[in-house]
Amino acid sequence: MIRLVITTLLLWIACQVHADEFAIITLNPDLKTMDVNQVKLLYRGRVSHIDGIPVRLLDLPRNSVNRQHFYQKLLNKSPAQMSSIWARISFSGKAIAPVEIEDESPERIFHWLENNKNGIAYVSEKQIPKDVYVIYQLQN
Repeated sequence: MIRLVITTLLLWIACQVHADEFAIITLNPDLKTMDVNQVKLLYRGRVSHIDGIPVRLLDLPRNSVNRQHFYQKLLNKSPAQMSSIWARISFSGKAIAPVEIEDESPERIFHWLENNKNGIAYVSEKQIPKDVYVIYQLQN
């Protein structure tokens, strides 16, 4: 019984530590705020335009804890499942998979956004770079 209580307590603490909220950001002021359904369609590869503007997605590194939590919170999928989905969609020619960045520093993400006019990225709300437009907030 004590073992069960301790295990439950540790799992609860682990969930609280990783209870990050995420922001979907861009540098393009023409990209308007989105609702959860639009964001889900975007990250499932079902849409590639927002209000007629073609967008390009940035993904965090494959080993990123934030990547794992983002996909789990938004789509209830693991990064491996998302990679499989994107591979299938990309191979069929229906969409272009997100660009995977080497590290998830705010500076690197901001630099990528500067070089991709219609780029969209997700970041932990604790890491939002200055001078970006938040087009969606994924919260608990």
